[in-house]
Amino acid sequence: MSPTPFSAILTSIDRLSDEVCSFTFEAAQGMPFQAAVPGAHIDILLPNEMLRQYSLWKWAPDGRSGSVAVKREDAGRGGSKAMHALTIGTQVTLNGPRNNFPLDEDAPHSILLAGGIGATPIYAMAARLCDLGRPVQVHYLTRSQAHAAFQPAFEGLGLGNGLSCHYDDIHGLVDLGGLLDAAPVGSHLYVCGPEPLLQAALNAAASRLPEDQVHFERFAADPNALEGPSDSFEIVLAKSGRSLRVPADRSILDSLQEAGVAVDFGCTEGVCGACIVDVLAGEVDHRDSVLTSDEQAENSMMCVCVSRAKGKSLTLDL
Repeated sequence: MSPTPFSAILTSIDRLSDEVCSFTFEAAQGMPFQAAVPGAHIDILLPNEMLRQYSLWKWAPDGRSGSVAVKREDAGRGGSKAMHALTIGTQVTLNGPRNNFPLDEDAPHSILLAGGIGATPIYAMAARLCDLGRPVQVHYLTRSQAHAAFQPAFEGLGLGNGLSCHYDDIHGLVDLGGLLDAAPVGSHLYVCGPEPLLQAALNAAASRLPEDQVHFERFAADPNALEGPSDSFEIVLAKSGRSLRVPADRSILDSLQEAGVAVDFGCTEGVCGACIVDVLAGEVDHRDSVLTSDEQAENSMMCVCVSRAKGKSLTLDL
């Protein structure tokens, strides 16, 4: 079942660095953040009608409030600038929490690799593992110490030798292969950060860790996954029996919306998982960055904002 949107008030803004601020939202009613777990994110409908997804890095035990941290990207698509323009007392609509980056709390050892603002879900994971007394090693990578917005928060967890802060301008590039070679048997790797770091970590892990012990979250869609043929095809909506044509230059989500079919969506880039629907028949050309390779191979669900059909048609549980 999809989360229900709720109204929230921005109650505080805390500057973590020159570029990063933490925004705390309190629900107007209810305790929606009780559903939050490490790795979860929320959708934020900004006053300019932009919809953006941000990972929760902390939340109140009573579920009334939650915090996201956002790096201002002046050359971005405008979401971070809109977030940084918010003022205390602003009311927004939130949706979630959702979690496409779950933490295995029973892993014998966890390696958490955070690059820059990718520290937001990683911090929540580290805090949870510390609370549980589970073995964990955190590697926090930034361009310089001035950009290490989450260093005080990580240091506050009392990780001791379990925390390594790496600054590119002093230490150079991190030796990911060496880091994984030294990992205890059974270690799970969690990575969140810019695409170059993510790709380097996945490449290093490919020959060192089983696939089911490697977990990651992207900031944006995998550029390689979005490539491929874009022929037109048909979708059949099982619940109504309707058939819709998806043109070569349009997404399934576009066609559904144009036909007045209600479906959840968020990022429209195959990153947030809000638009996942069940597939009843047909072969999917998966182009998302949410589903695992095993989930994609099962061919039982898809992200309708980016994925397409490999054949002439797909039947969806809509």
